[in-house]
Amino acid sequence: MSSRSAVPAVAFAATMTFLCLQAPGLGQTHGEATASQAPPPAKTRVLVKDNYFEPRSAEVLEGGKVNWKWSGMNRHSIRFTKVPSGASRKGAKSRTEGRWKRAFSRPGVYRYVCRHWAGMRGTLNVEPEPSPES
Repeated sequence: MSSRSAVPAVAFAATMTFLCLQAPGLGQTHGEATASQAPPPAKTRVLVKDNYFEPRSAEVLEGGKVNWKWSGMNRHSIRFTKVPSGASRKGAKSRTEGRWKRAFSRPGVYRYVCRHWAGMRGTLNVEPEPSPES
């Protein structure tokens, strides 16, 4: 390898090393946690905006609460289309303003939509309580 072609290779390796050190979780497989990775929050908020949820995907700890807040002009609802086995599908009635809260006691993936706007959907991942360390 000539010294001319070695420079880009060294620069690439240095860049990748830097990125791996700066991006926690880079290179992990799904579900693999690091010691520095914080557990999901016990509470989170989702904004119901004009024709989209923000964030579109959220995470909360088992037993945690989610607060949806309407902040647009259009009428929206929250209808759960997929819930873990045994979980409630209870959603929010159609409205243009206000807030709606719900607690999630079953871990798993919850998918929800607004029944008024096609493509307006969100996902909530409810993570199980961490097991106590021995």
